Amino acid sequence: AFLFLFNEAEEGAINFLNSNLEKVQDYGDGFALLVLELCRKVCRREPSQKGRFVRLLIGMLQSDSAAVCYEAAWTLVSLSSAPTAIRAAASTYAQLLNSQSDNNVKLIVLERLDVLKKYHSKVLQEVLMDIMRALSSPNIDICKKTLSIAIDLVSPRNIEEVVQVLKREVVRTQEAGMEKGLVYRSMLIQAIHTCATKFPDVADNVVHVLMDFLNGEGAMDVILFVRSIVEQYSTLKSLILDKLSSCLHDMNSSSVLCVALWVIGSYCDTSESLIKAFNEIKEAIGQLPLEVTQCGEIPEKAEISATSTYTTKNVILSDGTYATQTVASAPAVTNSDQNRRSCLRKLLEGGDVFLGCALGANLTKLALRAMDIMGPGTTQAKQIQVFSLKVLCSVAKIVQSCPNSQKGAFVDCAEQVSLCCRLLLDPSTRESLGEVFLDGCRESYAALLSREKAALAMAESAKIKTAVSQPDDLINIRQLRLGGSTGPGDLYDGDDINKATGIDGENDGRKGRIYQLSGFSDPVYTEANVTVHDYDIVLEILVINRTPQTLTNLTVELA
Repeated sequence: AFLFLFNEAEEGAINFLNSNLEKVQDYGDGFALLVLELCRKVCRREPSQKGRFVRLLIGMLQSDSAAVCYEAAWTLVSLSSAPTAIRAAASTYAQLLNSQSDNNVKLIVLERLDVLKKYHSKVLQEVLMDIMRALSSPNIDICKKTLSIAIDLVSPRNIEEVVQVLKREVVRTQEAGMEKGLVYRSMLIQAIHTCATKFPDVADNVVHVLMDFLNGEGAMDVILFVRSIVEQYSTLKSLILDKLSSCLHDMNSSSVLCVALWVIGSYCDTSESLIKAFNEIKEAIGQLPLEVTQCGEIPEKAEISATSTYTTKNVILSDGTYATQTVASAPAVTNSDQNRRSCLRKLLEGGDVFLGCALGANLTKLALRAMDIMGPGTTQAKQIQVFSLKVLCSVAKIVQSCPNSQKGAFVDCAEQVSLCCRLLLDPSTRESLGEVFLDGCRESYAALLSREKAALAMAESAKIKTAVSQPDDLINIRQLRLGGSTGPGDLYDGDDINKATGIDGENDGRKGRIYQLSGFSDPVYTEANVTVHDYDIVLEILVINRTPQTLTNLTVELA
């Protein structure tokens, strides 16, 4: 009855609605959706009537129906930009996001929140923690969208709470049954990195938690984050270097070890950090020389002689007769030294030439810094220098054991090892190249971070740049337009239909359903258009004769 009144006597429907505002919730969900449609229709025609429906819409946000709440929320945002209305709509979106189990509903709500964020970010910051509860979803797309929204809404007032949630989620990625845990952890690390870049005060709270993941999947993202933190925040450098040196024994990735060794070699600039880092590296390498016969081949250990133990027992054969069986057993051969080897030594003995070059180069940096800080004649500086030379000789042996040692990157590795040896042994080479060798890479990395930070600042400024209407801008009149939206507050229902179907004013959607059946150069060009409506399938075939002759008895065969 209300639908009939709505279509035939709109003013009567409005009067009925005004006299029964308190009973709208009692008439059911279908009636509430019709009321929302009436509100949009009236406000499109007479924008001055918006104030009459705001109170009704705020009351409908408390409906038990998710559909009514969603429709009322976006209608309210379209009608009013007051902070109270936006806050009520945002709270409703956050409630729907956490109460609905359908992933598609969650994604739709997140899209609405993303649009709302562009115009009312300060209001959305109040419900940010409710939005971040969606990170508990196992769907990776929902988590990605939630993180994207949350990072843009981070402010000095909520940064501590956001970081705590991100840290908890990083720890949760260690669960064995978590779907796409590695991808999710990488996204979380990137989000934490962005937060630490914007708000340096939180870097200390997260870097030590993340460093516990240097020995597993996603360790590369963690070590890159640690490298940038060490360069940007000098106050955290000593603590991070101590923790990083202690984690060398547990790292099992060659690329992660290369970055960790570079950080240690480039940023250890005090005698205490130098000695601690050198002792940790020396312990991780173990006894020298490295036992490698060929590139990628670890020599077999000598067999341990052991006295066999003989056991005699009576057994029953398959035919029922008795027999005597003697079994000789030897104790299992154990190799405790191999079990105690660190991952660093295993990779070096496995023929990882590039890791060996990185190790030699950064040990050379430690030796040169020790000479500058402690003096070239001190005992500790001499110990670091001699050990570094031994490691470089072992790396050179690994390079020579490779079958293609005279080709490609192996030649560069041999040259780098030779240069490091000259720096340690030749004072003139040390004087001319030492400063570049110690500080060149670090300065280049600092310049790279500066450029990235400037690019990030430009991107942020572009986001918050307010749109300014120019005097010569066209006036968009809804009644005269072909399609499209006039702005975020437009209430034209046709826009939602067009976005859902992918059809605009100039395209009726047929182009996406056309299938070419023959080539453009064929004598007869053929294409088909398939239309599916419920259980009816319509196939339209277009046949064009491109020859000057008239063709008869032409058939189309669909294989």
